[in-house]
Amino acid sequence: MPFDVQIRPVDPDDDAALDAYLAQQEIAFTSDEPHTPARRDAYRELMREHRLTGAYDGDRLVATFRTWDWTLTLPGGAATVRAISSVTVAPTHRRRGLLTALMTGDLADAHAGRTIAAVLIASEATIYGRFGFGPATETATWDLDLGTARVRPDVPRAGDLEMVPLPALRAIAPQVFAAARLPGATDRSPGRWDLLCHVRTIPGQPEKPAAAVVHRDEDGVPQGYVIYTWVDRWEGRTCRTVATVEDFQAATPAAYAALWGLLSELDLIATVRGADRPVDEPLPWLLVDPRAARRMEGGDMLWTRLLDPVAALAARRYEAAGDVVLAVTDPLGHAAGTVSLQVDGAGKAVAEPTTASPHLTLPVDVLSSIWLGGGDLPAAALAGRVQAHRDGAVEEVARLFRTLRAPWTGTSF
Repeated sequence: MPFDVQIRPVDPDDDAALDAYLAQQEIAFTSDEPHTPARRDAYRELMREHRLTGAYDGDRLVATFRTWDWTLTLPGGAATVRAISSVTVAPTHRRRGLLTALMTGDLADAHAGRTIAAVLIASEATIYGRFGFGPATETATWDLDLGTARVRPDVPRAGDLEMVPLPALRAIAPQVFAAARLPGATDRSPGRWDLLCHVRTIPGQPEKPAAAVVHRDEDGVPQGYVIYTWVDRWEGRTCRTVATVEDFQAATPAAYAALWGLLSELDLIATVRGADRPVDEPLPWLLVDPRAARRMEGGDMLWTRLLDPVAALAARRYEAAGDVVLAVTDPLGHAAGTVSLQVDGAGKAVAEPTTASPHLTLPVDVLSSIWLGGGDLPAAALAGRVQAHRDGAVEEVARLFRTLRAPWTGTSF
């Protein structure tokens, strides 16, 4: 960096340091939350187990960075990855290499610690590709029109539904969430669960009225739940109220059908809206009129960055057999090399470095995009990002990596 900036840890127990850290984030993310000691203390508890880093120009904090390690669900498996958040640079210090220094330093640290990948949610899509990240999961907003939504009579809706107080859901929800995780799912901290279930709040954040419903199977075991909020709105004597699904988890098809069935029958609700839901939500298939469920806006959610392609490709299962050799390019060097990937008929993989000629050459961000089963390898090839060294290699690799259900990340961070 061409000026005197120091990068050092931020102590969350230092009130002044944490105040400066949170104030920098408020500016960068245009937050309208009031900055108070109570709010600072609440965020301190949420961040206590994380690594907070700051860039200082003299005594001024001019950039922030936060990381921690957690579990990412893969197709047929799981892996420990480096999560990255709170990435900001002060407007007075942009384009001076601060983000590059923070990001490359942390990726090098994660690679040295044998972490196989890093993950983040990008506020701006143009920033992170140059560091090797690629969009690996997508989400969509679904609107259910309760004026026309009717569940098909032949849809199985077994089990029992119970409305519970949100704090009571706190003891149930994590186990259901663990059973329901799809590829792309990330962990949730105890503090995150406390906020979701209204056990604790962030001072200054508005708290909407909310309801929670639990689904139990015939043996009384919780298999699903939904939390929804609402904003009451009428035009004349016509209800326009929208209920928003804040969290919906179903470990079984019966729980999924029963919970959406309940939502489709809510009284004095015009629309049920589910944000950050799977792009391949099965909901329309439950309905007599599938157009009652409309897929609205959506986009990328989780971005991943492979640091060890050999370990990353071996950590997941595959839905087709295959034998391919991939040459991976990486400007930072962490993932660069050639990998042999052999998948047997049961979907179990063996990956290892090789000197064999590659069937495909691709950059690390493209490989990171398809790692979890999503992405679009043929589109990347069309854009000139991928080079095939034998006929049909792009299609072969695309089929090998693709999963039947799209990967989904339903938790922002």
